[in-house]
Amino acid sequence: MRRFFSVLILVVLVFLSIGIGCTLFVPPSATPTPTIIAALPTQTPPATSMPTPPATPTPMPTPNPFPNPILRIVGEEEVMFDWTTDKCTPNNIPDLPFRAFRDVDGQAQAIISSDTSYRMIGPDLNNLTINCDPIMSSRYDPDPSLFTDAAWVAAPYTEDGQTIYSLVHNEYQGHMHPGQCPQNDYFPCWDNSITLAVSIDGGRTYTEARPPPAHLVARFPYPYEAGAGPEGFRGPSNIVKGKDGYYYNFFNVSEYGTQKQWVCLMRTDDLADPGSWRFWDGSAFAGQFADPYTDDIDDPEKYICPAFEWDDIGASMNESITYNTYLDRYVLVGISADWLDDREVWGFYYSFSDDLVHWTRRKLLIEIELPWTVEFPGSDLSHLYPSLLDPESESRNFEITGKTAYLYYTRNNFGHGSLDRDLIRVPVEFFPSP
Repeated sequence: MRRFFSVLILVVLVFLSIGIGCTLFVPPSATPTPTIIAALPTQTPPATSMPTPPATPTPMPTPNPFPNPILRIVGEEEVMFDWTTDKCTPNNIPDLPFRAFRDVDGQAQAIISSDTSYRMIGPDLNNLTINCDPIMSSRYDPDPSLFTDAAWVAAPYTEDGQTIYSLVHNEYQGHMHPGQCPQNDYFPCWDNSITLAVSIDGGRTYTEARPPPAHLVARFPYPYEAGAGPEGFRGPSNIVKGKDGYYYNFFNVSEYGTQKQWVCLMRTDDLADPGSWRFWDGSAFAGQFADPYTDDIDDPEKYICPAFEWDDIGASMNESITYNTYLDRYVLVGISADWLDDREVWGFYYSFSDDLVHWTRRKLLIEIELPWTVEFPGSDLSHLYPSLLDPESESRNFEITGKTAYLYYTRNNFGHGSLDRDLIRVPVEFFPSP
């Protein structure tokens, strides 16, 4: 395991997509105090009475029909967006996990997200065509306190198909703004936040849900500092509505100044309010985020979410979350590594949960080349951004999957430094046991 963490540190310094974090300890729930009932007076039955029948045994809980389910790839790759032939502009690339919803007209809309985001439209996820009208373009504002520099539409969710709220991956790229980055380099001046956008025209255009900086959802309680990066809250998963009516989201954290990484979980009961999100603090969804430019912050640490389920899901397994009706469980899919067959194996992994808080040990779906596992990251073929979607989903937001679905991901055809990136999918299926 010592080698595992050393590799993680190296990866952070090179590509900043997987890192190290601290272990999160979730204390066991307290044992409930039994209810005390006053004893009734005893009576001796007459000799002629029938014997008391044995008490009816308490029924045992119904065993889980799938104690050890697995997810398996069952088909070949299919290109859903070919950058060479389908792009609207050179920067029209799948630069985040694939997201989709059904609009008010019943059409499927899927996001090809970059710092200028586009949508694909069609009758279903199997028949999509790129639309070259941008849905959201970045403002590239040089003021770091406004959180309106480079913006990716990351996690759309709609209840009616007309009004769509979306979490936004927002980057402050200090090296692009004169005087903001003495290092004159992307990584040390890379500051990340999560903001909120809204579309009120059925997904044709998105804008900040509230005037900046009030559209801020989550970030470190520290102001931008050249040289402290890469850091911040970034890469939000899709949003899933839990059984309790709350909306849940996972995201990645790169620690301010150290670049250690972990996953956080947050939820809200009001998608329209960017300030309503609360993070899991280890025992409850009681953690609140803060804006270092507008809030009075006495103790910054209490505004930082702790590492979530580190032992089970790792440092950055936060790309995709769905509810599976076949297993009656939530499924988390993302990038991770584990020690398998006496070696570190990197690739796409998955994990299961009954409650979105406690997760099973991650399992390998596919060992696949990532930007930091190839010999020449700038030119060798690699992959990123896995997500799980079911074209037959009962959900308007494709947050529900059945026994079969598709794994979508981005293929970097000529390395992570190239814009030549295609959206790929492969069919997958759930099985009750290996």
